[in-house]
Amino acid sequence: MAVRQRPFHLVVFGASGFTGQFVTEEVAREQMDPEGSSRLAWAVAGRCREKLQRVLERAAQKLGRPTLPSEVGIIICDITTPGSLDEMARQATIVLNCVGPYRFYGEPVVKACIENGTSCIDISGEPQFLELMYWKYHQKAAEKGVYIIGSSGFDSIPADMGVIYTSNKINGNY
Repeated sequence: MAVRQRPFHLVVFGASGFTGQFVTEEVAREQMDPEGSSRLAWAVAGRCREKLQRVLERAAQKLGRPTLPSEVGIIICDITTPGSLDEMARQATIVLNCVGPYRFYGEPVVKACIENGTSCIDISGEPQFLELMYWKYHQKAAEKGVYIIGSSGFDSIPADMGVIYTSNKINGNY
């Protein structure tokens, strides 16, 4: 399927996990235009539909967007089932993988994304995994015209936390 024909620009895989919940909320916040409409066709993915639905409902409540759960797709996908990873990858232009530890669970996602012509971003901070994925998949990704971006945002976390802390202090939230 050509990238432009895919139903989702972005899929957050592992959206019901610890980090995935924060990523989902941030995507929901950032993809809204000033009128509150979605600028992005996106979905969440994971093993349990009910957990994914709850993540969307919590984000909707926190952001004051009651329609959010109906605007975001849900894809049931399991890291141990390669066919489900392929199905997820075929539906997206980009998969943002939040399922770790990556040394155990990252490679099947990278492989499915490359095989299905989908770019993949992860939040890994695992140097051995990042190096292995580069040496094993860089050429295949280049041939397919996709990007495999590891460790996205890894070094920005301390700075982000500092900004949030300072912002809360300035606003009087102690």
